[in-house]
Amino acid sequence: MAVERVQTIAFSSILVDTIPPEFIRSEKEQPALTTCLGCIPQVPTIDFSDPDEGNLTRLIAEASSEWAMFQIVNHGIPSEVITNLQKAGKEFFELPQEEKELYAKPPDSKSIEGYGSKLQKEVEGKKAWVDHLFHNIWPPSAINYQYWPKNPPSYRAVNEEYCKWVQPVGHRLLSLLSLGLGLEKNELKENVGGDELKYLLKINYYPPCPRPDLALGVVAHTDMSSITILVPNEVQGLQVFRDDHWFDVKYIPDALVIHIGDQLEILSNGKYKSVLHRTTVTKEITRMSWPVFLEPPSELAIGPLPKLINEKNPPKYQKKKYCDYRIRFYCVNLTLLQAVLFQPPTDIERVQAIAFSSLSEGTIPPEFIRSEKEEPAITTFHGYVPQVPTIDFSDPDEANLTRLIAVASMEWGIFQIVNHGIPFHVITSLQKVGREFFELSQEEKELYAKPPDSKSIEGYGTKLQKEVEGKKAWVDHLFHKVWPPSAINYHFWPKNPPSYRDANEEYTKCLRGVADRLFSRLSLGLGLDEDELKKSVGGDELTYLLKINYYPPCPRPDLALGVVAHTDMSSITMLVPNEVQGLQVFRDDHWFDVKYIPNALVIHIGDQLEILSNGKYRSVLHRATVNKEMTRMSWPVFLEPPPELAIGPLSKLINEENPPKYKEKKYCDYVYCKLNKIPQ
Repeated sequence: MAVERVQTIAFSSILVDTIPPEFIRSEKEQPALTTCLGCIPQVPTIDFSDPDEGNLTRLIAEASSEWAMFQIVNHGIPSEVITNLQKAGKEFFELPQEEKELYAKPPDSKSIEGYGSKLQKEVEGKKAWVDHLFHNIWPPSAINYQYWPKNPPSYRAVNEEYCKWVQPVGHRLLSLLSLGLGLEKNELKENVGGDELKYLLKINYYPPCPRPDLALGVVAHTDMSSITILVPNEVQGLQVFRDDHWFDVKYIPDALVIHIGDQLEILSNGKYKSVLHRTTVTKEITRMSWPVFLEPPSELAIGPLPKLINEKNPPKYQKKKYCDYRIRFYCVNLTLLQAVLFQPPTDIERVQAIAFSSLSEGTIPPEFIRSEKEEPAITTFHGYVPQVPTIDFSDPDEANLTRLIAVASMEWGIFQIVNHGIPFHVITSLQKVGREFFELSQEEKELYAKPPDSKSIEGYGTKLQKEVEGKKAWVDHLFHKVWPPSAINYHFWPKNPPSYRDANEEYTKCLRGVADRLFSRLSLGLGLDEDELKKSVGGDELTYLLKINYYPPCPRPDLALGVVAHTDMSSITMLVPNEVQGLQVFRDDHWFDVKYIPNALVIHIGDQLEILSNGKYRSVLHRATVNKEMTRMSWPVFLEPPPELAIGPLSKLINEENPPKYKEKKYCDYVYCKLNKIPQ
């Protein structure tokens, strides 16, 4: 058999009590680490037989706005209809593998229908612990009985019976959701296709898994549909993301689980939320579920309803044909999907948007392809890699610490410090809010864009400096100052996520203490007074400039660069990376990867310290590569002198044997020359 199904893998995995590595999720996804086990808020449960239609409308609208998911009881579908649906689906998955493969989705099919395992591309190359069967059940013109199992013999009859009952539920839900938006009863249904609305059934089969703490049945996602109506079995597994936590959705016998899908979020202009959910698996029991996705016709264009748009509530989503929306879902992960599919028209094409289309096409635009002297595949050294120095910043022996930092600054121009005193939660909060900013809709990110005529570097943007060969870097960024208070322009500090400002201010408070100690060690390492270097780069007027680099997945990381080879203009740079490899340093005529060390700070010696030390400390030449499947991010803070401060070699370090190697220059003039490639 050409394709190995999860059901088959599960059998062999249980025998050896382990699972293949491609099913092991990263720590940020592992259920054992990410599931909230405290007080669990319950997804709303609504009595669908409530005769008070006004109250029922209110409850459904509130649940759709606040939770994007709810369960309905007393929905009118007889218990035996649901039981028969479950029984037939279970019997199909218990058939011999050879028989199930008769209904497999053809490899070259553009349709989603059929029996299969892998559904969408995951950027980290992982796999979900699930097999499935898709087929349309309504309208009759959309049904392809080729994908309806003939065994068990009752399969067609029970699915048609269930379809007969689930349609009125779907129609009533859409009418109540319409009323909840202040629209006419039939308005939402008409805008998702009316009588051409498709009912697509999926059967999810999650076999027992020996390591349910490490695997996921279905990864975090939102549904593309308008709404999803789901029948679970009694095995716990559905989880919803709320208040930054993953919560179990309690199983309620004979209830239907309702998900608000992407199309209703778009139509409602964000009033109804498309629910982020996932599925866990169990060690001893098979879990199954039967979602029905209510999908618009392929060619129907969907965007925010005009009645819900005004000056105070402008459109948040771009109008798009459902077929275009849907096909892209299977090419990218959730983060990229949210960033691109909901983007409004913009005059500037961001790399995050370019990455989306490039991933689906498997190529990149020519302006991102580097010359052979720069291509990472050709220029990265793959032999023995010397390691950038790692220094314990908590070393109580100040003389030894000074010596280690000075030697690293002279020989490498870069080093990593551990035990630096910045709490782990402060760094993770900084990373979390930065990541959440780049996951916002494109329209919201553009609110913080660097104005085209601005002389300042601050703001959200893409292109930073002129490249003499006309090439582009595979990165978007956000710049803003974080210290001193007099230099801060909060216009460029995102208001969303709401915790962005607090997280950045807390990090800055911690970082300043580390920076002051670094300057003192670097001064002493040159034989200067402890405070001399800091005074020479501005003292209390020293500016802390934060940059967030966002390097989206790139289909040709062998050809592209995230940031080209450069040295930093700053005095020193203090950088927090994420766990994705990308930073490289140039040493001994080779490019070497800088090993990622959890919770370490990467310290770059910048141009101003090289100038002040008259070349004794080296400004490090470095660059950033990109990854085919994962997003890389980094948070450098550049410690910059005041613009009018003139910097040149310190007189104490100059003599006849060591004449000045650099001209004294105002920092603002230095920056202008460097960004515009003017010799200096």
